[in-house]
Amino acid sequence: MKKLLLVAVFVASLGLTAAAESPIKLSLYDDIAWPKPHKTNVVLGIIDNNTPTVHGVSLAIGSSRANEMLGLSAALVYARSKKLRGLQSAIYNVTYDTKGITYSLVDNNKGTFVGGQLGAINLAKDMTGLQWGLYDQADKLAGVQFGAINYAKRSEFGIQAGFVNVADNLTGVQWGFVNVAKRFSGLQFGFVNVISRIDRGLQIGLVNVISHNGYFPAMILVNGKF
Repeated sequence: MKKLLLVAVFVASLGLTAAAESPIKLSLYDDIAWPKPHKTNVVLGIIDNNTPTVHGVSLAIGSSRANEMLGLSAALVYARSKKLRGLQSAIYNVTYDTKGITYSLVDNNKGTFVGGQLGAINLAKDMTGLQWGLYDQADKLAGVQFGAINYAKRSEFGIQAGFVNVADNLTGVQWGFVNVAKRFSGLQFGFVNVISRIDRGLQIGLVNVISHNGYFPAMILVNGKF
């Protein structure tokens, strides 16, 4: 009996170890998976997979979710990583703490982002790096926005290059057909340049407007303040 008890304890401990970490996970849906490890290297999902930690590859037809993703996460429809170090791709991407690249129809970063967003629509809360899409939005920009329409709420230093560039508070460069900024310091280069208040900088374009404290309220070719 004592030997049987020891064997049972040993087998149970093996089961707990397997549940805590496994090299592979096969998932039909969130709770319908085998095994169910806390940490794994390869995840293959059909409808959905939700794994706390993945260091490797996570692939799914429907959705792929992880608290910590180190490597590649790819799903046809939806991918979410609370902590991403690597590459993530899906039709709709959600990340929070990111150092890497996201590629999708819609990239939505809700935390810090260091890397590149390559979606048609890119949304970033704290952006350091590259946005490349039809519409790019960054709450805090310290890098480059390169899209048809770019919007930055504020920046330490940033570059907006697109058809329409809009910024609430930008230090850097706006290069486009129409450039608009509420408060600006740097260079605007475009067909129409509009600034509400300029700290210091230069406008080069056909129409240059500075509502407050510029050399001129409106001027062709060149305007600014130094």
